[in-house]
Amino acid sequence: MERDPRRLTWLGQAGFRVEIDGTVAVIDPWVTPHEDRLIPPAPLELAADGVQLLLITHEHFDHLDLPFLPDFLEHSPDASVVLPAAIAAQVDGVVPESRLVLVDPNDVIEVEGLEIHVVPAFHGVVFEDAYGDGSAVGGRPRFVGYALGRARRIYHAGDTIVTDALSDALGRLDVEVALLPINGRDAEREARGIIGNMDAAEAVELALAVGARTLVPYHWDGFAGNTVQPETAVDAADGRLDVVVPERFQPVDLEVG
Repeated sequence: MERDPRRLTWLGQAGFRVEIDGTVAVIDPWVTPHEDRLIPPAPLELAADGVQLLLITHEHFDHLDLPFLPDFLEHSPDASVVLPAAIAAQVDGVVPESRLVLVDPNDVIEVEGLEIHVVPAFHGVVFEDAYGDGSAVGGRPRFVGYALGRARRIYHAGDTIVTDALSDALGRLDVEVALLPINGRDAEREARGIIGNMDAAEAVELALAVGARTLVPYHWDGFAGNTVQPETAVDAADGRLDVVVPERFQPVDLEVG
């Protein structure tokens, strides 16, 4: 069988540069400084240069980095920007309407030659609306993930917990590589207003349930008071699937097929 090389570069937190099916996409790059930030910003050449497609999963500033967008648009002047329709107003005056692609969960689109399945996600704008699809604020889903490619897809979950609706959606999508958050959630963090995600064990079980062969954990390194060790995913997998913990800013070639 012919091998299908794909390249993945982790930008820290939930950010990735993904080269797949001849398209270069960047998902949720977080470049702007913040007082609680623990990680260096990604170099502009990784986060913004030569990119055809910017994918945003939701509105939290470590995923939708508004101050970074003008630099991105300048460095990749022909790139399209994909984000949930419910948060389109947040980029008014920043991203030209001609470059916007607005989506809802369960949409299937093709942008810049890349097939994209829009997957539901379950998070919260603030803790009072956690853990839903975001429609409690404004009446329309605000959180999504993306499954990229025509087959043996790469899936980026955004921020989400595991639900039956998520598992059902992914079960139809031939996911080969699952990029999943692992920082989890607990009462102490929730008391501080921190909306959590699936933890490492839940991420492993989701990846196995949907037939993924590789898990790449993320969202474990970015914020003071909200970190975990990525080895927890390796331990939870216990050899049942490959767990790749990439070095930040270093490309990893994933041979799929």
